Amino acid sequence: MWTFALVRRGTFLYREAATNRLHTLRPGWLLFGKPGSEFECSHPQDGGDECASVAISEEVFSDVASAANVPAKSLRSAPPALPPLPRVAALLEHARRRDGTDVDELGYLVAESVVAHACAAPFVEVARHPSHVARVHDAIDRIEARCREPLSLTELADSVGFSPFHFLRVFRRVTGVTPHQYLLGARLRLAVRMLLDTHRPVTEIAYEVGFQDLSNFVRTFHRVIGCSPRTYRHQPASAWHNEA
Repeated sequence: MWTFALVRRGTFLYREAATNRLHTLRPGWLLFGKPGSEFECSHPQDGGDECASVAISEEVFSDVASAANVPAKSLRSAPPALPPLPRVAALLEHARRRDGTDVDELGYLVAESVVAHACAAPFVEVARHPSHVARVHDAIDRIEARCREPLSLTELADSVGFSPFHFLRVFRRVTGVTPHQYLLGARLRLAVRMLLDTHRPVTEIAYEVGFQDLSNFVRTFHRVIGCSPRTYRHQPASAWHNEA
């Protein structure tokens, strides 16, 4: 079985036996567990850690990868820690609330999103320079804590002692996305929870999570998650493909 675990709160440390490398998974990150892999998972701090997971059969995952013309070998060689994929977070958050989505269907949708990510941004090993990785995670902490604010590339780079260009390169190598893409993902993950956990209007949520106007929020949400905020709030995941 393939396993995908979404970190909802806290921080998890994951060491895969095959490589003996330690990976840090923060809120929004995904654990990409491969069939038959041995691992060790730990928590740097006690209490408050939470994840949501889904197991996907090899048959389902192979079917999705084949349809996308992605070699299974490239997926098996992927690092076990994936940076935030807001669409997968949205799917798993919906499933946690028993929205009526069929379990097998959910597996296909999650696998499809991960494989699509692999097509758009091929998996690469992260930068191994310890100080670079540590600084990127310091910047991630800043983004998570202040995602509602208009954080700039220069401000984030200055906060960890890098020039903007060097910070952009290192951040992308460590996470697979740019700082701005990571910031948008943090805002969307926050919006997803507010859509499901509150009755606040979509417009209010858009401004609350850091977007400057409603149209930009709706457009970004639709592009990344695959449906409008209203559809996400009121419809099961199986309905999203009607809009995507």
